[in-house]
Amino acid sequence: MKSAVVSGTSAGIGAAVAEEFLRRGYSVVGLSRRGNAELAAHGEYLDLRADLRDGDAVRSALAGLGAEVTAGLCAVVLNSGASPAPSPLAEATWESAADAYASNVATALHLVQATVPFLRGRGGGSLTFIGSSTANGREPSRWPYAASKAALTSLMRACSVEFADDRVVANEVRPGPVATAMTVGGMGERGNAGERFLGLLNSGYQTDWLKPASTVARWVVDLAEFPANGPTGQVFNYSRKVV
Repeated sequence: MKSAVVSGTSAGIGAAVAEEFLRRGYSVVGLSRRGNAELAAHGEYLDLRADLRDGDAVRSALAGLGAEVTAGLCAVVLNSGASPAPSPLAEATWESAADAYASNVATALHLVQATVPFLRGRGGGSLTFIGSSTANGREPSRWPYAASKAALTSLMRACSVEFADDRVVANEVRPGPVATAMTVGGMGERGNAGERFLGLLNSGYQTDWLKPASTVARWVVDLAEFPANGPTGQVFNYSRKVV
């Protein structure tokens, strides 16, 4: 059976991506600090709790994976992250930037380093990064977050070169605004009711600007299933902002 590793699966995009992989017949290893009891009830989901900012904790969490899971590992989704509250650029502190880098870049680096040996052992696979259009730097009040997401793009492209000979592709999804508990109190994740809510919310803008996490998850898993000779080092931008 094919397997996937997804970070930040306690809620939001990460949880939706894990669900989409399960729907497509994968076994899924989810890594998060809080865990996800609902996903853990699924027979093909392994719920691992770890602080991905700590490289040793990530390696320790993955060390106990069974041979069947590691032999089938073909996709890793690097979703874990956090966004500090916006503030005037003149008042931004390096501490807030450093925390954003730890949450958005260190977490990805640690997971790449822990999982690439498994992908190599299988003969290839994919690394799919969840980025942000804020990396373009157009929102000064969000500079700490934007800078960390720009660094994440740099990491993705470095991976696309470093692991090309290992038949590992690396790409990034920039989903734009997504309806999660953080943005709309979870309404965007509540089945048909959530879809209707988003439809009403977006109708005033005549756009599909705000998307449910389930829609983003389909895009992410589509990219994660790219073949070894498929696109790599690319940013797939769904935010409707010029990259």
